[in-house]
Amino acid sequence: MDIRQLKYFARIVELENMTAAAQSLFVAQPSLSQHVANLETELGTKLLTRGVQGTRPTPAGEKLYRYAKAILRQVEEATTALKLEQDVPTGRVSVGLHASTMQMIGFELVRRGQRDYPHIALEILESTNAALVDLINRQQLDIAVAADIRASANIETTPLVVEELLLVGPADATLPAPAQLSDLQGLALILPSFPNSVRMKVENACIQHHLQYTVVTETAVATLMTTLVREGMGWSILPWATTLTGGTGIRYIEFEGQPLTRTLSLCTSRSAAATPACQAIRQLIETVMCEKVADGSWRHTELHPGHVLTPTESRCPG
Repeated sequence: MDIRQLKYFARIVELENMTAAAQSLFVAQPSLSQHVANLETELGTKLLTRGVQGTRPTPAGEKLYRYAKAILRQVEEATTALKLEQDVPTGRVSVGLHASTMQMIGFELVRRGQRDYPHIALEILESTNAALVDLINRQQLDIAVAADIRASANIETTPLVVEELLLVGPADATLPAPAQLSDLQGLALILPSFPNSVRMKVENACIQHHLQYTVVTETAVATLMTTLVREGMGWSILPWATTLTGGTGIRYIEFEGQPLTRTLSLCTSRSAAATPACQAIRQLIETVMCEKVADGSWRHTELHPGHVLTPTESRCPG
């Protein structure tokens, strides 16, 4: 087994297609297939299965993929560090955020990343909560900030911020504030489909209080949700951070007693967690989120009760 074989194998798993992987690697497909066959012979187990849905790893292949990603990352970082002749974090780190969190920390994360860690190449991805978790589980994303996520075999999680969910209506809405959870029964709601974290919170709260609600449109696109609300086509439930792109013409109303909150956790791929570059960016994300909560710029949030401030974070204002 060598580095080239691991690189080829990882690319096949990521693209889920032998032909696409061969083209990406500029390798003839028969040669790529032979490398896989050699790996399977050496390890004494089948690593890939081919079907109508593409090429997928077997359980043994998934395990090898996790090791391969960790090994390839360490080789890349070691090569870069030796060329620089400095013991500094180096390499590529991919970070996934959903839309509202992107609005709060995306710019500051890139700005400080370039300033403090010039030898780390940051890749920033915006996607849905479920998609981010799936990418980390498949070891195709290093770090994500995701809502209401538990640790798993492939993911380390650190709860950071508790975010309040607010009722969102048109600016001229006459509904008194604070809103009651029971107010949802009389509203036409625009919500994400299951298993979105906001939708799950609404569903569980209404079941607990024996309430029924009506969904007229399902979408997870926050900008579309706020546009529909502004045009009087329904109400929604969103975190305050969506106001940064929501524009004017909408009204955010707190629920009495804060019955709807979600926990934003820092999720890290276990294959990447031990690398210096990943640790540096993970710490940077924690610091930026802490500061945004502490200085009041990230409204309707608070630090998670179980989150312990690090020495860097303890210098945050407030």
